Amino acid sequence: MDARRLAFEILTQVEDCQAYASLLLNARLNRSRLSQQDRALTTELTYGVLRWQGRLDYLLAAVTDRSWNTVDRPLRRLLRLGAYQILFLTRIPAYAAVNETVALTQAVMRGHVKSGAKAFVNAILRRLLERHATIRFPDPFNDPVDALAARWSHPPWLVSRWLKRLGAEETEALLQANNDTPTLSVIVNRLKCRPEEVEARLARITGSVTPGRFAPGAFHLTDGAEALRDSAFADGWYVPMDEAAALPVLLLDPQPGDVVLDACAGGGGKTALLLGQLAGRGRVIALDPSARAHRRLREARARLGLDRVFPVQADARQAAQLFTRPVDRILVDAPCSGLGTLRRHPERKWQQQEAGLTTLARLQRELLHGVAPVLRPGGFLVYSTCSLEPEETDTVVETFLHDFPEFTATHASGCLPATVAELIDSKGALRTWPHRHGLDGFYAIRFRRSGG
Repeated sequence: MDARRLAFEILTQVEDCQAYASLLLNARLNRSRLSQQDRALTTELTYGVLRWQGRLDYLLAAVTDRSWNTVDRPLRRLLRLGAYQILFLTRIPAYAAVNETVALTQAVMRGHVKSGAKAFVNAILRRLLERHATIRFPDPFNDPVDALAARWSHPPWLVSRWLKRLGAEETEALLQANNDTPTLSVIVNRLKCRPEEVEARLARITGSVTPGRFAPGAFHLTDGAEALRDSAFADGWYVPMDEAAALPVLLLDPQPGDVVLDACAGGGGKTALLLGQLAGRGRVIALDPSARAHRRLREARARLGLDRVFPVQADARQAAQLFTRPVDRILVDAPCSGLGTLRRHPERKWQQQEAGLTTLARLQRELLHGVAPVLRPGGFLVYSTCSLEPEETDTVVETFLHDFPEFTATHASGCLPATVAELIDSKGALRTWPHRHGLDGFYAIRFRRSGG
């Protein structure tokens, strides 16, 4: 197994199984015997192709005699791998990129397509090498959606939405930011150590550590790979997490002694942050319907110090039937499109369809309806998504407030550091943008239930 073959297999699973590239990469690289150099190449090829798939497809279609959509999907993946190396990886000679891709075609396509696959890949890549500098993108004045979609590698439906809401200049800035390779961000696990200890350790490991601008205990690293191999990570000193993802926990502002419901708990990272806010007094009920999430939670329990977490494998939409006593605070970090996290999960822009936003919004409303009766009078609920889209943010909130008049939205400035002021919109909700703040795109709003 070499780097290109592994990247091809991961891209196949991402496309065919709608899988997350980051999870597949971690799992496959951990089982591989690749050198550090080849591990880095696998990662670069996988994320590079996913980030630039739209642009690669446009250029490859321009040098392909038949319709690009009629080319077999495995061949399209192979051609994207070859094209990415030719167009983006200057340290790999073009002839080597062509030859290696042709060799990979022979290795992976045997018995699956017509025998002309090798010759086809060779011809298309050599044609691309000769002509790519002369291929013109659509005219932005006559066709602004397709021009931006092709140049900045995003699906046209998403570009069209953002153009209507943000205008051409800001949309292009957002598209560019989504294609940037983000640094690894980590958040201190206060159950295990103090931020100054983590900063000193990371400085020794990586040589360059930048404290976060908004979330206390957040650090950005130039060499994240070393930080994830260090024993401090294995001991649970910090968790990989974008700074924006930690802000909903700060917005919930759990107090020592509180009983907190983490309604969509996932693998335990935010659960650890919630426990850290409780300062050893109180408990967190981690609710999630996924068996995989609970397996990850169990695996993380000792490492992160989650001894005051009570995991429950169940759906938050049925929370009212599960709880006999009210809780003090609830975090609903809801499943969503992930369209605010395209820097870290570029596959989401190809997997998510516009029609699916309505289905996700319905789920998000049902989650809020399910947990609202569990909150005590006077308690607080935070709803958050890693999405920029109105269906998953403002519209969900408007419906919730209409259906539950005993809840009111509170202004985020009341419980967040002063540095966060620029992230708060006119309605008092927290909203982060990749191109404005250098963070993943997140939305979070805090509600209070009347009474108490």
